[in-house]
Amino acid sequence: MVSRCLESHCAGRPFVERIRPDDEDYFVLKPMHSAFYMTPLEVLLLHLQVETLILTGLTSNSCITVTAHDANMRGFDIYIPSDCSCARNAKEHTQALEQLEAMAGANLTRSTSLKLPSIIRTAQTSQRADAAR
Repeated sequence: MVSRCLESHCAGRPFVERIRPDDEDYFVLKPMHSAFYMTPLEVLLLHLQVETLILTGLTSNSCITVTAHDANMRGFDIYIPSDCSCARNAKEHTQALEQLEAMAGANLTRSTSLKLPSIIRTAQTSQRADAAR
C-alpha cells in the first residue's frame, strides 16, 4: 500500500513521503474497526512497554471510537488529536470526540497542541516507577 502511495502520479505522495515507515517501524494490519480486534497489537504494545497511545485515523465515530474503548479497557492512556480524524460530517465528529472524552477518558487536543516531550516524559516516569516496584 505504501509503495502504491509513493508512485509519482498519486496525489498523496508528498504526505506519504513524510510519514514513510522505516526498518524500525512495526505493521499491524487490522481486519475490522478496532486496531485490537484479531490483531497482535496488544502483545506488541506490552512487549514494547507502551502505556500511552495517540490515536489518529479516518473515522472518529467508527475505528477511532472502538479502538479507543478497547485501549481504555486495557488500561492505556489515550490521546486523540481532534484534527487528525474525521467523520461523515462535523456534527458526528464532534459527538464522537465528546463521547470518547467522557466515556473512554481520552485526552483531546489539536495536533499542534500535543506536548509530545511531556507525554513521553510522563510515560517514562511511569515505566520507571513500575520497574521499581
